[in-house]
Amino acid sequence: IHPSIHPSVHPSTKVMSSVPAVFIVAAKRTPFGSFGGSLKSLTSTELAAVASKSALSSAGPNLDPSHVDASFFGNAVPSSPDGPYLARHAALMSGVPVSKPSLTVNRLCGSGFETVIQGVDLLKL
Repeated sequence: IHPSIHPSVHPSTKVMSSVPAVFIVAAKRTPFGSFGGSLKSLTSTELAAVASKSALSSAGPNLDPSHVDASFFGNAVPSSPDGPYLARHAALMSGVPVSKPSLTVNRLCGSGFETVIQGVDLLKL
C-alpha cells in the first residue's frame, strides 16, 4: 500500500513499542451437524459451552476458568431461548465466575473475527 493511500505505512510512522503482542493459544468452534441429526437435542448455548470448555482445556492443563477475565462469543443467529445471552451462559457452564463479563457478538459472517478483535482490544487496554 502506498503511503499516500494509507498513512500507517509511512516511514515516519512510529510503532508503539509499549503495546504488548497478543497471541491466540486456543480456539474452537461449535460442531456442524445435519438437520435433525445427533446434535438436535442440544441448544446453541450447550454447544457453545462444549466449544468453550474445549478451548480452555486446549490452552493448557493449568488454565483454570476462574482466571478468565472476560469471554466473547460470536453467534450470528440466536436459535434458542437463551441465545441472546449465549456468551454469558457458555462462560458460566464452562466454569468462568459470575463476576467476569461476557459479550455475545452478532456480526453475521464476521462474528467470530469480531470476537477476536474485541478480545485483543481488551487485552491491549
